[in-house]
Amino acid sequence: MTDGSARVIELQGTEEMKKDILPRLISRDPATAFTAGQWMTERPGGSDVSLTETTATPSNAKSKYGTAYSLNGFKWFSSATDSNISVALARTGTLEQGSRGLSLFLIPLRRPLFPSAADPLPTSTSNNIFVHRLKQKVGTKIVPTAELSLENTEGYLIGQQGQGVKSITPVLNITRLWSAIDSVGNLRKALATAASYARVRSIKSGTTLLSETPLHVEQLASVNVVYRALVHLTFHAIGLLGKVECGVASDEDAGRLRLLTPVAKAYTAEKSCTAMEEAMAAMGGAGYMEENGFGRSIRDALVEK
Repeated sequence: MTDGSARVIELQGTEEMKKDILPRLISRDPATAFTAGQWMTERPGGSDVSLTETTATPSNAKSKYGTAYSLNGFKWFSSATDSNISVALARTGTLEQGSRGLSLFLIPLRRPLFPSAADPLPTSTSNNIFVHRLKQKVGTKIVPTAELSLENTEGYLIGQQGQGVKSITPVLNITRLWSAIDSVGNLRKALATAASYARVRSIKSGTTLLSETPLHVEQLASVNVVYRALVHLTFHAIGLLGKVECGVASDEDAGRLRLLTPVAKAYTAEKSCTAMEEAMAAMGGAGYMEENGFGRSIRDALVEK
């Protein structure tokens, strides 16, 4: 989400956003780097953002980051609530306009966004953002996701008014490819663990290693084939994204990327879960212990589905 938010600001942010915020989103220095979340989902519509109820009205606040708005509403599934900023959809048009009445906003989670050197980091002053509860997710627990209410929260318009869904698309596409990488990476870890175990675990009264048993090798080989296929799919989509971002993609490339981005995310998660279960089973009872990491990897891939 930090990566996607950086791309949004790079493409559509104001000059001051590009000057102050973009360098922090792409920084690798923990002392200055920012992280970002994205808040779209609401109770009425879930993933159907056309039913978004959160409103944004121009405020009298002065900001160098562009037009300041006051946001009011409830975000039901708000990612990365420990981040520095978030990008969020809010309604600047009527409810009857559906998604065409939505705009995209940059929201600092705390104020001021850039405290002085003498102030604590991060500052404890909330931007009128109230956490109702953290979500008890099946996986990806290290990313705190919450139900939030925005009550006269200050935000700054990104892009054109009424173009919120189009403006936030880079965040969605980039996070989908990161999700695919996450699933493939977890599968690689599971496969490496199972293969390592096969090289030290013996059977037949300690006379034969699992790695020397054809049936066991066949099972691990089938997992390896799935892994390699998913790597090719994922990195083909990443390669297309690179071509599009560098302005060297053909119309065919751009169309293929648009098709493959959601497919890669869903398909890698789907197939990785099954393959990781095979790798887990290949270790017998030892595979089902939480300390080996299989359970967490499978749960995280399940969430990516």
